[in-house]
Amino acid sequence: MKKITAFITAFVLFIGVAFSAHIVTTEKLNTNNYRFGTWISTKKDLSYRAISANIEEDTFMMMGSSEFNHGKKSPYHPTQIFRDLNINVMCVGAAQNQSLSHAITLAAVAPELKTKKVVLIVSPSWFASEGVDAAGFAARFSESMYEEFLANEDIPEETKDAIIKRTDDLLKKSPEIYKRANTAEKLIVDGNCSLEERVKYRFDKWITQEKENINVGMLWKMAGGKNNDEYKPLKRKAEPDWDKIAEEADASLQGKMNNQFNMVDDIFRKKVEPTMKERKNADLNRTYGNSPEYDDLRLFLDVCKAYDIEAMLMLLPVNGWWYDYTGFPKENREQVSKGVEKIAAEYDVEICNFFDQCYTPGFLEDVVHPVGKGWVRINEEAYKFFEKN
Repeated sequence: MKKITAFITAFVLFIGVAFSAHIVTTEKLNTNNYRFGTWISTKKDLSYRAISANIEEDTFMMMGSSEFNHGKKSPYHPTQIFRDLNINVMCVGAAQNQSLSHAITLAAVAPELKTKKVVLIVSPSWFASEGVDAAGFAARFSESMYEEFLANEDIPEETKDAIIKRTDDLLKKSPEIYKRANTAEKLIVDGNCSLEERVKYRFDKWITQEKENINVGMLWKMAGGKNNDEYKPLKRKAEPDWDKIAEEADASLQGKMNNQFNMVDDIFRKKVEPTMKERKNADLNRTYGNSPEYDDLRLFLDVCKAYDIEAMLMLLPVNGWWYDYTGFPKENREQVSKGVEKIAAEYDVEICNFFDQCYTPGFLEDVVHPVGKGWVRINEEAYKFFEKN
C-alpha cells in the first residue's frame, strides 16, 4: 500500500512540475516581438507552436533553405533588411528544407497567416534527379507541423492524400519517425487506431511539444530575444534606395573574390578548392529536367491555392563558372528555369527568376548561396511583393 501511495504521489508531483513547465515554456513562445520571425533557428522552424504563436496580423512569410544561414550578420541579409524596415517577416528554412516540408508547414500555419502572402526561395539544387533526400527530409521533419497539417480540414482531400503518400515514401527509411507519422495519420485522418496506439501517440505528442517549448524558449533567450507584454505593429519605414545598397554591397566585396569562380575567397579556399581535382567534369551527365521536386512544388502551390495565399516563387541562380568547370551541361541546368516558370504559369503565381544572374560577380558567395548584391536584389523583390496591394 505504501509503495502504491508513493508511486501515486510521485506521479502527481511529476504531472504538476511538467504542467508548470508547460505553462512557462508556452508563454515564452508567444514573444509579441516582431524580431522573432527574423531570428534564424532550426528549432524554431520545427515547432508549430513557435511559428503559429508569433504570426501576427501583419506577418508575411519567407521560406527557403540553407541560404538563410549564410550571411546572417551581413547588413544585406533579409533578417537585417526587413528588421530595419520594421516589416514583420517570418523566415522559415534551413538546409534540407524543400518544397514538401514547406507545403506541410504552410498547411499547418495557413489559418494564422492574415496577410496571405508568402515568398518561397527556390534553389536549383532541389531539382536533382532523385528530388529531396530521404534522410535530409527526415532530419527536417516536424512532427508537430505534420499533425496540424493532418488536422486541417480546409486542405483538399486530393492534396492531403498526395502529401501523406509522398511523406510516407520518404520516411520509410527512418522507421521510428515513420511509425509515429503513420500513427498520427491513422488517428487524425482515418480515426482508426487501437487504444494502445492512441495512448502512446498522446504521450509521444506531449513529449515532442515539451521538447519544442523548452528548446525554442531557451534558445530564443540565449540569442538575446525578449518577450513583450503585447504586440504592437511598427510604422513601416520608407522604401530604401536599392541600387545604392547594391553598390555598397559590391564595394564591401572588393578584393575578396579573387578566384576563377568569383566566389568569396575564404569560402573558396576552405570548401571548394580542396575538391577541385575530383570535381572537374564530374557532372557531365547531370540534369535538372526530371525530378520529383517539380510535383512537390505543385503541392506547395496547392496549399497556397486552398487558402487563397498569394505566392511568389523566387528562383536562385547557380555559379555558372563552377557549373562549367564541373561539366554540368548548360541546357540541362537551364531546364530548372523553364520548369519552375512553367509551374508558376500553371498556378498563375508571380515568379522572380534570377537564373539570368548565373554569371554575375557578387551575386553568390559560393556555388549556390547569395551574398551582398544577391541578397539586396532578393530583398528588393520580396519587399515590393509584400507591399503590393
